[in-house]
Amino acid sequence: MKSLEAKQIKEIPLSIRLGAVRKGVTFYNCLTACSKEEELIEQFDRLNHSNLLRRGSALELMIDTETGRTTKELQAFIDFCWECVFLRF
Repeated sequence: MKSLEAKQIKEIPLSIRLGAVRKGVTFYNCLTACSKEEELIEQFDRLNHSNLLRRGSALELMIDTETGRTTKELQAFIDFCWECVFLRF
């Protein structure tokens, strides 16, 4: 049942999630704070084999952008912040 709930949560459009309020904090503010925490992003990259800190050569970064990898990783980070930070307030 929990996996179904998590799947349903991910289907909520980002525009609606950004305005969600939990204990006086919007998800937008939560996401902004998370994106400023370099240690959090570094560990997210390590655990998910992603590259949100944009490390690598210019060619590697361009390939990541053009193939959509960067967009997918950003969406995964947003989902992580929603599920593991915001909803656990």
